[in-house]
Parts: sequence; C-alpha cells; structure tokens
Amino acid sequence: MRKVKTLTWVVFLVSGLAMAAANLMAAEYPERAIEILVPFGAGGGSDTAARAVAEGLKPQLKNGVVVNNMPGGGATKGMLYVSQQPADGYSVLAVTTSHLIDAVKPKTRSQLLRDFDPLCRIQWDTSAVTISGDSQFKTLTDLIEWGKKNPKGLKFAGTSPGGWSEIQTVAFFKKAGVEVTFVPFDSGAEIKAAILGGHITGAVEELAETLPLIEAGKLKSLCVIMETRHPALPNVPCSKEVGIDYTHGLMRAWAVKKGTPPERQKFLLDVITKSLQHPMYVKFIQDEHLDVRPGYLGPEETRKYWEEEVNFFSGVLKELGYVK
Repeated sequence: MRKVKTLTWVVFLVSGLAMAAANLMAAEYPERAIEILVPFGAGGGSDTAARAVAEGLKPQLKNGVVVNNMPGGGATKGMLYVSQQPADGYSVLAVTTSHLIDAVKPKTRSQLLRDFDPLCRIQWDTSAVTISGDSQFKTLTDLIEWGKKNPKGLKFAGTSPGGWSEIQTVAFFKKAGVEVTFVPFDSGAEIKAAILGGHITGAVEELAETLPLIEAGKLKSLCVIMETRHPALPNVPCSKEVGIDYTHGLMRAWAVKKGTPPERQKFLLDVITKSLQHPMYVKFIQDEHLDVRPGYLGPEETRKYWEEEVNFFSGVLKELGYVK
C-alpha cells in the first residue's frame, strides 16, 4: 500500500511540475525578439507595410521585434528560410500574392499552403488599367474594341513574367474578350518611361504606384479593378461597372510555420490585429490608398482565400504554358 501511495505521489508531483513548466513557458513567450521576415528588398511595398505594422508591435512586445529582408527567388528564398526555422512563433513570414503563385509550381522546396499556417490577411490592393495621358484611347471601351480588332496588338507591361503582373494583365483582358501581348520589364520606373515614350500601350499596376503621374495628367486610368469606384479617381469606372467580372487584387498577409503552438499563433494574431490600429499604420495605409478595400481576414478566412487564389492562378498559368 505504501508503494502505491508513493507511486501516486510521484506521478502527481511529475504531472504538477510538467504543468508548471508548460505554464511558465506560455507566460514567458515571447522571451526574445520576434523576427518578421520580408522576402523582398528594403523599400518595396511589402517592406514598408511590414515596418508600418512593426511600429504597432513594438509597444506590445517587451523584447522587441526585428524586421529582416531576404530578397531572392521571387520571394521564395525568404519563405524557405522561415520554413526551416523552429515552429516556435519567433519567425513570422510577410506573405504576398507571389507566394500563392509559387504554390502552383511543382517541385518547390517550400510551399505556402503545405508548410505554413496563416495568421491574417492585412491588405488587399487595387490595380488599374493605366495608359499614357495623351493616348488615342479615351475610354476602356475604345481600348477593348481596338484590341478585339487587332489581336495581341495591345502591348501591356509588367515586372514578373509568369508572376502577378502577367497573371493580372492577361486574366483581366481575357475577361474583357481581348488577347494582349505581355511585355516584361525590370522595374516600374522602366514601365512608366516606356508608356510615356509610346513604346507600349500601358500597364495594369497597383494604383499607389501610378497615382501621382495620373494626377499630373501624364498617365490616365481607364478602369480600376475593384467592386466600386476608387475615391482617389471618382471619374474612373470600376471593372464591375463596365461589365467585367474581375476584381482580383494584390494581397499581403502574415503566416507562421505549420506546427507553431496554437496559443502562440493566437498571441501573434492578437498583437498584429492591435498594431493595425496604430496611428502610424493607419496613416500609412491612407497615404498608400490601401484602406479603400477591406483587407483584413482572420486565419480561417485567409486560408480559404489562399486556396481559392491558388486554384485561380493554376488555371491562368496552365493557359500561359508555365505549368502543365
């Protein structure tokens, strides 16, 4: 009987110590700085967005937050890095649409849907069909009618062959019944110069990238790709308005390695959500016109959105011949 009581006491003691240790670990997290990994270079849209969110994280994290850049491989180098870190909640990946497109491709060493859990989507950007301010085309209808009569005669530029720029351009015009020629460039600056020089017809770009030149009259937008008119361009129709059922936009989100403890995922989701109310972040999205479309989605909704977009991108990339 004494042995049974002793064994019972030992089991109770061990269980109690284990629970205490678990509670201590939970209470201490995060006991060091949390790393936000931006898989692009400094100064780009993903980088500035991550740093704006980080400003709201700083007062909430006693051990701080660090934003690191790791460009390369069309955002896959940084994704692979995070997938190789421990699933402990100390490495957070700044996710973009590029990762969803990459998920379509076979033989990728890391895959977003397979290797990561979403925390939330924070932004849903708006693209616009943009041409030269002195172009012969006055309306989207003019452009489309000319394009139907001259297949592949419309030349639209972008920075990522087989990526977001080409998908957004080709898919939008396909919905409009037009086959265009996609012309790749190395940078947005080169694209704008080519449009202004009359070397290409235009580009389908995020509005924040082109709005200053549109307001100056050097460029003009024929259509914003969204459900309603954009407040910065109240005289420009939206895609729904002109009868084109296409509203896809560039997204930004946050994710952690699959297997990260649920309580740590919840902690990260809570502090990120609070940081989105920080004055600096609010000003940032207003200045960049990222507050026009509701961008926030919770974990489950983000996962569903990702799956739908990957399915959509798969179809487009197959038609373009990038995947079988």
